[in-house]
Amino acid sequence: MNQKINLTINSTILYLMAFLITTIIHELSHAFIGMLNHSDPVLHHNYVEYLSMDHISTNQKILIALAGPIASLIQGIITGIAFLKSKKQGLLPLFLLWLSVLGFNNFFGYLMTGPIFQKGDIGKAFLLMNAPLTVQIIVALIGAGILTFIAYRLTIPFLQFSFKKNWVTDGQARKSFSFSIIILPWIIGSTISTLLYLPVIAIISIIYPIMSGMIFIFPWQNSVRIENVEISIDEKIGAISYVSVLLLIVLIAGFRLILAPGIQF
Repeated sequence: MNQKINLTINSTILYLMAFLITTIIHELSHAFIGMLNHSDPVLHHNYVEYLSMDHISTNQKILIALAGPIASLIQGIITGIAFLKSKKQGLLPLFLLWLSVLGFNNFFGYLMTGPIFQKGDIGKAFLLMNAPLTVQIIVALIGAGILTFIAYRLTIPFLQFSFKKNWVTDGQARKSFSFSIIILPWIIGSTISTLLYLPVIAIISIIYPIMSGMIFIFPWQNSVRIENVEISIDEKIGAISYVSVLLLIVLIAGFRLILAPGIQF
């Protein structure tokens, strides 16, 4: 099979793994803080159910709401540093890159949508804090600005997973490669994620997987402008990783068979 197609498949698998892990870490953080505040949380695949909230104070509710986004931010920072320190060989760095991107995307995406989706984590926190709309809009704009900056900075790291010079030799070639390693994994991965998120608990749970990746359009389009890309010397990433396939199957099984029914803390 074409090596470029294989790399797209690998990137899609890693994107989906990173997306599910980001979701689990996010929801687990809500559940953990909820447990510390005695709300009797039940962790599900993409939400947390709280069985005892009557005694929870407003400040405690704010902490519980912010726990998920903050955990995503920490994930983005830690895995981003790990990616930068990696030797950029094999598929692990690509997995770290997706984990970092999706962690940042989760946090700053919540900041952006806070004034619009009051059932979202940041929106809920704004509501509980009675934050003025002006403050919410300023925070949303800051989140949008930072996320856009991060998105543009992603262009080169993804291009550097090319191990053939002709894949990045000119603007059109770079755009085609970016489409293969960023856009297709996002479209395919988010479609599968949406199905794995069923049943519908909140409408945002269904639109989030696909809408959260709209930011990936920026590095794809920006790839035309990048020159002198330092390509990878590791052609093994152009062969399908069956280890990743197996890990993804195990992750999906746990996501649907264990987390979807719920785990009470």
